[in-house]
Amino acid sequence: MKYFIRIFAVFAFGLTLATSAWAQWSSDPSQNLDLSNISGADQVQPKLLPLPNNSWYVSWFNNNPNDPPPNGYDVYYQMLSPNGVEQFPHDGVQVAKLTLSSTEDYGLAIDAAGNALLAFLDDRKDPNNPQVTAAKMSPTGQPLWGPSGVALTWDPGFHAAPKIAATSDGGIVVAWTKDSSVVLQKLDANGHPLWIGATAFDYGITISESGFNYLLADLHASDNGSVIVSWVRNHGFGSNAYLYANKVSSTGHLLWGSGHVKVFDGGSLQFGEFPYFVPDGAGGAVFSWYSNSPSLQVYAQHILSNGTEAFGHNGSVGSTNSFNVRVSPSASYNPATQETFLFWTEEDSNQFTNGVSGQKFNSAGARQWTDSGLTIVPLGPDSQIFVENVQIGTGALVFWFDQPGFGSGTIQAIKLAGDGSTVCAQFPVSSASSDKSRLAAGIASSGLSALTWEDDRNGENDIYIQNVNPDCSLGIETRLRRRVAASN
Repeated sequence: MKYFIRIFAVFAFGLTLATSAWAQWSSDPSQNLDLSNISGADQVQPKLLPLPNNSWYVSWFNNNPNDPPPNGYDVYYQMLSPNGVEQFPHDGVQVAKLTLSSTEDYGLAIDAAGNALLAFLDDRKDPNNPQVTAAKMSPTGQPLWGPSGVALTWDPGFHAAPKIAATSDGGIVVAWTKDSSVVLQKLDANGHPLWIGATAFDYGITISESGFNYLLADLHASDNGSVIVSWVRNHGFGSNAYLYANKVSSTGHLLWGSGHVKVFDGGSLQFGEFPYFVPDGAGGAVFSWYSNSPSLQVYAQHILSNGTEAFGHNGSVGSTNSFNVRVSPSASYNPATQETFLFWTEEDSNQFTNGVSGQKFNSAGARQWTDSGLTIVPLGPDSQIFVENVQIGTGALVFWFDQPGFGSGTIQAIKLAGDGSTVCAQFPVSSASSDKSRLAAGIASSGLSALTWEDDRNGENDIYIQNVNPDCSLGIETRLRRRVAASN
């Protein structure tokens, strides 16, 4: 009997190894790695971040009709090894079971110990008024702040789009929109609040302006335990929307002044635009956005550590071509050269035809790829959307959806050198024709990039992921495959 059990255990272990070996980065763009493919479920809004050891965290919302009622969009996450092997059960680990009928933006970060940090709207205590919750999840799938996480709010006000950041002094800062203000709270490693206000509803640091709406856009850790926070400022529906930012010290002081840094106040952001930014690694940040007034135009700006503008006020435009318009930019930054890369969807003035274009700016914001920018995909009938990029080498890897028609998108990529020349000609990252949405990209310290997105190739929204190696190949790099073969 013991002999049978031992043989069965070895057989089961062999099956586990075989399954793990199969569930890794795909080298076939038509067979991307499916992180969650629950039949009938709607899985949306993936985010990903690399860990220092080149592993990856991916998070998303999952509305699974097969779950015990009540149903709603639950929060999930998954960890992948550097070779793309899922470390948790397939379909991920549930962070919070919610009953939300729709989703908003949320936050994902990683602390120094390799834990995943998430911030999201939570309706478990009040289905009629979602509150803000933060969760710390371990690399082994354990909820380190308990099954309910840490409640950041408990009031009747409106809350929206929380973000989270792990600070260099070991703290965690969460930010969110509350009514017409932006609020920040700092937690210690155990989830205890550090910025205590005068009243029960005074959560920490409140940033507001009488008569104006402040709506959180993004949050990232910066130097010396600080964070940089950005938000959209408007005066109500139909008014001009500006982009503001500030740096908040480890003790909660506004380091860029009470008047804040006006990243963009020379027109209006596109309605519904809440731009992300990229830390520059030196205490500053690189911003990108697009406007609808005075025209549909893309911009970049580098705010230095002390809050001064490296580019001219209101940033540098991606292209001066007045015949076309531009939308939905993505920025990356090369700290070695202090150069900023910007890529976007280019459109004709009537927005009938689409393409992909890019620009490089020097440290002062001067355009380097001609004033008209670099054409990557010429204007044509296909939609070219969800343009993303990561900085690599002297240039960038650029990704986008090419969509000939509804439900028929693929993901394309190109690698460019710093002078704009092509290192890898356009190649498919996902050639399976399907409806795709919400592309997110990241790059690990090894130079390996990864993309995650929503994909309905199975008839409902699933979460997919694909790596791209520095040489533009997919799957486990040749040198790594040789190393594994040699060890066997």
